[in-house]
Amino acid sequence: MPGFDVAISLDQRDGEAVSPDGLVLQHHLTDRARIDAEVLSGGHLLHLAVAGCFFNDLLRAAEARGIEITDLRVEASGGFEGEPLRSTGITYSIEVTGDAPKAELEELVAGVEAAAAIPVSLRAGIGVEAESVSLREA
Repeated sequence: MPGFDVAISLDQRDGEAVSPDGLVLQHHLTDRARIDAEVLSGGHLLHLAVAGCFFNDLLRAAEARGIEITDLRVEASGGFEGEPLRSTGITYSIEVTGDAPKAELEELVAGVEAAAAIPVSLRAGIGVEAESVSLREA
């Protein structure tokens, strides 16, 4: 079963960094997707994971139902507090325009809200643990 591995690392190359505000990327379900974020942080990435999951699942579910999505925007936000920092929760909003009656679009969204893997996993609580840690002196 293929994984969904990701990595983030320091980059020492010269040149200007790309701002996450308004970053347009190729997307596997539609030609392009735009990501809007203030900065890159773990909290922003957590919220992006929730928004991205809804985004992807809405596109997949709409295609399966023969609905053409002409506009889609999913926003997710939340806060962190305490020591150590802990999420205060995540809220999201979904805007969908498609070639189906409003009742069908409502059913589409409700089905995705009930089944989207990342939000469902977070609601249930998931384990997070280190597989390995490598330490070296510079």
